[in-house]
Amino acid sequence: MKYKFLIKHYNNNTYIYCIIRKKYYLFTKEEYVRQHMLYYLILNKGYDFSSIFVEKIYYFNNLKKRIDILVYKNNQPFILIECKSSKIFSKKVFDQIIKYNFYIKSYYLLITNWINNIIFKIDFKNHIILFFNEIPNSN
Repeated sequence: MKYKFLIKHYNNNTYIYCIIRKKYYLFTKEEYVRQHMLYYLILNKGYDFSSIFVEKIYYFNNLKKRIDILVYKNNQPFILIECKSSKIFSKKVFDQIIKYNFYIKSYYLLITNWINNIIFKIDFKNHIILFFNEIPNSN
């Protein structure tokens, strides 16, 4: 999928416009992945702008952390998304999102570098992790 991002150049830096936060951010690999995911959620999966939060601040054990993307459905956390640059994809990231979800309690978890997605949910009752091939639609 190819999306048309708003890009601007200023003082030898490149910036990309965030459609949720309504302002430009430094163009990094992670921000590029984040913007791809936002466009995909809205244009391809039918999520509403108002249901998506970007870099939402949470406190975990008194440590301030930013959640890359959190999608709500029926006023409940539905998809917790961790965006990484294409080179960062490790067990550490998997552990991080599970730790965050201990507090957030999102239905689905997603780790993405836009090339690969790991979509899963934790079935606490049966003590298993269920993996999915596709990001769920909004309906």
